[in-house]
Amino acid sequence: MFDLDTCVAFITNKAAKKMADAFNERLSKLGITRVQWIALFYLGKEEGISQKELGELMDIKDSTVARLIDRMEKEEYVYRKKDSLDRRITNIYLTEKGKEYRKELLPEGEEMARIFANGISDEEMDIFINVVNKMLSNIGEKI
Repeated sequence: MFDLDTCVAFITNKAAKKMADAFNERLSKLGITRVQWIALFYLGKEEGISQKELGELMDIKDSTVARLIDRMEKEEYVYRKKDSLDRRITNIYLTEKGKEYRKELLPEGEEMARIFANGISDEEMDIFINVVNKMLSNIGEKI
């Protein structure tokens, strides 16, 4: 018989929500949200990506990306620039202030990852990541 308490989808969703809430709480003390931190992470990793690409990386809607970038632009962390080859595309760049802020905040993600992985061996983490990735690939195959 099906039991929600042992359902992997429910367990991982619950864990992800608790981890996201904990990370948000930690970051809020520093004046930033988890979503902004994620955007800073990706924008520093791949300079000049489009709003669409950022949304895909973050798994959020185009309208949400636009509002996020509006806010970050107001705070002078990013700026928009039209793509030189395709004017329909808007690329996002970190400002110097954004680069410094990212550098300052990146260790927060590292620390949270360390906290979440406490007591979990590298082997266990590898197994977990492989299992979750297999489940994600199953989604497209079975639905």
